[in-house]
Amino acid sequence: MRRGRQPARGPRTAKTLQPTIGDVARRAGVSRATVSRVLNEYPHVRPQVRTDVQRAIRALRYRPDQVARSLARRETKTLGLVVADITNPFYAETARAIVETARGHGYNVILCNTDNLHRLQEEYVEVLRQRRVDGIIFGSVFLDDPVVEALVEAGYPCVMYNRRLRSGRGNYIVLDNASASHDLTRHLLDLGHRHIGFITGLRDLSTASERLRGYRAALRAAGLPADSRLMRPGAFKAEMAQRAAQELLKLPRRPTAIMAGNDLMALGVMQAAGDLGLRVPEDLAVVGFDDIEIAAHRQIQLTTMAQQKAEMGRMAVVWMLEIIRDPRRYRREPLQQILTPTLVVRRTCGALLRGDKSGDRRATVPRPGRRAGRSGEGKALRVPSSRKEKR
Repeated sequence: MRRGRQPARGPRTAKTLQPTIGDVARRAGVSRATVSRVLNEYPHVRPQVRTDVQRAIRALRYRPDQVARSLARRETKTLGLVVADITNPFYAETARAIVETARGHGYNVILCNTDNLHRLQEEYVEVLRQRRVDGIIFGSVFLDDPVVEALVEAGYPCVMYNRRLRSGRGNYIVLDNASASHDLTRHLLDLGHRHIGFITGLRDLSTASERLRGYRAALRAAGLPADSRLMRPGAFKAEMAQRAAQELLKLPRRPTAIMAGNDLMALGVMQAAGDLGLRVPEDLAVVGFDDIEIAAHRQIQLTTMAQQKAEMGRMAVVWMLEIIRDPRRYRREPLQQILTPTLVVRRTCGALLRGDKSGDRRATVPRPGRRAGRSGEGKALRVPSSRKEKR
């Protein structure tokens, strides 16, 4: 049979110099459809044919058109990550774990930073949806957050970490903040402090409201009033906490200890104490939250309530991939995990300076799932287990 005339080929450009799926098919002696099946890992391809196609791909150094594949599969292999403040080491550490875990599963991550602004959160969600990301991981949700509530209601794949909605809806991984704050306050009470200041985060965040609740509960349990004069807003920022601490430390009866809602604010408190000529911990005990990397620095040695930051980030990605595969199931049965906190006792609370053994005594407090252990520098009450919350 006579072949028809082939159309003349024009000059090859830089784009056409790249091997195509047709080039792979001709080299392997198969159809373009067969090459596509191999690329998409279809199971019903003969082993020898699969081997021939893979050899052709390697020989030609062929790279699939990811955009075209995404359109065909209706996925982009991209996740959105929305965080509240990337300058906060807590978010930097969790973001790293999220990006590394996502890459290990063949996903890229688009990072967005909201600076704790509702307006920016709304804008970024719209941008990410226009880019057709396969799902969004939030480290930035507010207690009342219509944007995220709407995503949850629509069954859109999203996972929250560190914070959650007031409604309790959706998939989230958080610390048991109220218990953590209660235990941290109790630690200071055990050291003899009765005049304890507290610098809070933003009130419209679950982390801030739950930590404030735990602080108040511990004082009530000790028969002490939760004095509003000892509480100041710090917005989870070091500079704001520094100003708040200066106010507390200039009171006629200043606090003997200050608990900060995160480690950045605790560093601000230490700066304020130094500016006023006070020594930490001799004149003022200071404790924080998160156990960021600098907290363990030899010149700082901050007592803090640690979070499982890397584990939180890894879990968020693994959960997201499960949700992407079966969004209907997790709309009906959301994944919700509350991680158990770890008290890490270092220099700034004064326990080690006094030779106090309260850290060991805290290990004996009867609480389901708790056991004593050690972590990093100083004494630690570690609880590696976590519990699933059911609603």
